[in-house]
Amino acid sequence: MAGDDTDETTIPEEKEDLQRTTDSEDSSQVTKHNIVSGFLTFIPRLWGNWISLTGTAITTVSACTIILALAAQAVSDTTRPYTSALAFLVMPAMFIFGLLLIPLGLWFESRRKAVLPDPIQAAFRAAVSDRRARRRIVFFATISFINIVIVGAAGHSALVFMDSTAFCGKLCHSVMEPEYNAYLRSPHSRIKCVECHIGSGASWAVKSKISGLRQVWAVLTGSYHRPIPSPVKELRPARDTCEQCHWPAKFHGNRIAFFTHFESDRENTPQVNALLLKVGGADAHGRYHGIHWHVSPDVQVRYQALDDKRERIGKVTRLEKGKVVAEFAPKESGTPGVGEERVMDCVDCHNRPTHTYDGSAEAAVDKALASGALDRSVPFLREVTVGLLKSESTDREHAVDIFAREMKTIYTQRHKEIALTPETINSQAQALAEIYRRNIYPAMKIGWDTYPNHLGHNGEEEDKRGCFRCHDDKHATKDGKTISQDCDLCHEIMAEDEKPADLPESLQGLAQLTE
Repeated sequence: MAGDDTDETTIPEEKEDLQRTTDSEDSSQVTKHNIVSGFLTFIPRLWGNWISLTGTAITTVSACTIILALAAQAVSDTTRPYTSALAFLVMPAMFIFGLLLIPLGLWFESRRKAVLPDPIQAAFRAAVSDRRARRRIVFFATISFINIVIVGAAGHSALVFMDSTAFCGKLCHSVMEPEYNAYLRSPHSRIKCVECHIGSGASWAVKSKISGLRQVWAVLTGSYHRPIPSPVKELRPARDTCEQCHWPAKFHGNRIAFFTHFESDRENTPQVNALLLKVGGADAHGRYHGIHWHVSPDVQVRYQALDDKRERIGKVTRLEKGKVVAEFAPKESGTPGVGEERVMDCVDCHNRPTHTYDGSAEAAVDKALASGALDRSVPFLREVTVGLLKSESTDREHAVDIFAREMKTIYTQRHKEIALTPETINSQAQALAEIYRRNIYPAMKIGWDTYPNHLGHNGEEEDKRGCFRCHDDKHATKDGKTISQDCDLCHEIMAEDEKPADLPESLQGLAQLTE
């Protein structure tokens, strides 16, 4: 009987537990059903009018594009500038634009169906009391978080892409092709463009991007300069960029430099100039001297540029510890008080530190003969190739065929005693075409003398003489002191136009190390 009583008391309890479980499951199912039905009810509203439909389509397509681009970037090291620009610059803007269209369309939809007396209060009450409104808030919060993640990832990729050399050099290919190709051949080819053109800090990054908008517009409208103007007017001071790696206090001592050129004779005879360069900088006692004496923190040199290229120099002022100690004005008549006033820094002498061209047909051929790109055993090769390169109207695309044909004609007419094989002519024509293509860009109006290098004084023209722009013995103070043109201030000649075999043994050893 006791067992029967126990059974009678436990059975109702089990029934109650079972009932509660069933009710809970039913409630859960109802909740899930309501969520699903609410979601399914809301989704069609996204395309209930053309504004929300357009926004939904734009957002979906741009989000998928960004996600695919991020996935491709994660598995590939190859940077495609136009694809990256579309995925990380254009698509995020379209994504945000689409998101803005969706609530705008929903608002117009609600206004069309019914005008609420107080939409803000009604929305607040609905959010507090209506389960469907709360679910929508959760839905929108979730979607917004996902959108923020997508936009954040795309924004980060956009910033990384805009700091890349591919963005700077390849995106505007026709405009930047010459400068980008020169950059790839330079000693700074492993340094990003932004490290020199912008440097660290947010302020200069913002300035560069604002300036970039003007440049983008110029490219889109075709109104950009041909060639690109040099020097760059808005370039950051060198002490904020160059001197972060090139420490002025460590420029010291003298160094020997060798310069090889070749005669335009049958043997393409090599000749060497050896100079002892007084690099200078700070010595062991902290005193500055030599070529880089002016990098002393106590010294400042200011000058007036009388033209846009800073090739004609007006008044030069020297300051020490902030005080003017000398002013040098040009002796000849002119307008020394007119022009841009500038503080002298690295790029006034090293004006082509990265985007370096060969400067002249002679210099380009000498460099190619010294490196072996052109075969110095071919008789009269320097004479012939220099003449061919001086023509700036050769078609870049067909340069190899044109040079091969012209070389054959020249040797046939001018040097009949020399019989060159077709293989020799073709190989030298290919090397010549490479030299031509890296220096001459007719579409951008770039020729041999477009970008003179002021690191030295190799030019013959008065306005393009590098050091001699200031060191000309014509800039003088009122009491007659001049900026000296004495060559020994910067270097001493150790050998001039010597054959390599005729150099002293000590210099021969050093010359071999520098080849």
